[in-house]
Amino acid sequence: MTVIADNKKRVTLPTTPGERFDVQVINADKFVLTRLVPADRPGKIRLVKRRGYLVAVGARKITQAETRELLDKFP
Repeated sequence: MTVIADNKKRVTLPTTPGERFDVQVINADKFVLTRLVPADRPGKIRLVKRRGYLVAVGARKITQAETRELLDKFP
């Protein structure tokens, strides 16, 4: 693929808005762009009071097996 820079030294690539790239400068004439994969971010948690207890509520349900596994790893 060949792209041409405009008068403001910008180059347009066929991407979607918000995509991120790692730019490596090999030498004065060569650049390498690598598309970065978005990191898996944890969901937001909010604290609510239910039946007199403070409970963390998130967008995804957590199973009893996941809870047991995390508690086993806890020091």
